[in-house]
Amino acid sequence: MPSSRSLRRISLLIALACSHAAALESARPPGLGANDTDRFQPGPPEAAARYTRTDWVLVWHDEFAEGPAPSPTRWTYEHGIVRNHELQFYTTDRRENARIADGRLIITGRREPWEGAAYTSASLTTKGKFTLTYGKIEICAKIPTGRGTWPALWLLGDEEKTGWPLCGEIDLMENVGFDPERVHFTVHSGAFNHVQHTQRSRAIVVDQPWAEFHRYGLIWSPQRLEFFFDGEKVFEFVNDGQGVAHWPFDSPHYLILNLALGGAWGGQQGMDDRILPADFSIDYVRIWQQPSK
Repeated sequence: MPSSRSLRRISLLIALACSHAAALESARPPGLGANDTDRFQPGPPEAAARYTRTDWVLVWHDEFAEGPAPSPTRWTYEHGIVRNHELQFYTTDRRENARIADGRLIITGRREPWEGAAYTSASLTTKGKFTLTYGKIEICAKIPTGRGTWPALWLLGDEEKTGWPLCGEIDLMENVGFDPERVHFTVHSGAFNHVQHTQRSRAIVVDQPWAEFHRYGLIWSPQRLEFFFDGEKVFEFVNDGQGVAHWPFDSPHYLILNLALGGAWGGQQGMDDRILPADFSIDYVRIWQQPSK
């Protein structure tokens, strides 16, 4: 039988191990949990069939067929150093950071001095132009890669009325360049968000997701949010009926397309200036709804 001294030593080692595990868990980036990642594989066939059903009605889209700039009737810009301790200054209507070329929207992150920042990029939104409540969204995009990049496709509720995270946030796609083969799908609300480490998320591992265009999709209904990658369901968040703090997704949300550099998550392993300029290419944005019955 171990002596009391040996037992104390064993207890101390267990406590240290648990403390180390807790520290590692607290250091995980938003969207990355202990058991929520795996290699991408086809989802349920019934979900894929729901996604491709023929009675979806196209209600809003941008094919980026005309340039040289994003259409001001569809898009506006975030301006300045906006959030998450990111390094870039988001510029407005500047071709070096957002342009239309070859039928695509190109958002470019650059290393250059700009109004007190050392980097520039762009964040385009439909705020004040278009909002959506329920429907199907598909965005075909090719992400950049490299340490410090943080491209995102997401939707946000009216934060000016309720504040974040009560307004609701749906992250259709996020990727951080220091962990380049992991693609994240995340939901934030008053009850579930990364500040409290309670966000609801899934990350999939994809071989070189930056090497080609992929389709990032969402079916949004009053019952659930279903996330799709190349037409296959990869994650869902279900309305549990516990009120707006759990489910703020019965109200309009607008789209955001942005390329951040550095920041609280994207910059956790620094910024590699050698990869800049970096391009985030969006081939199209399409939104459908079901016909009224």
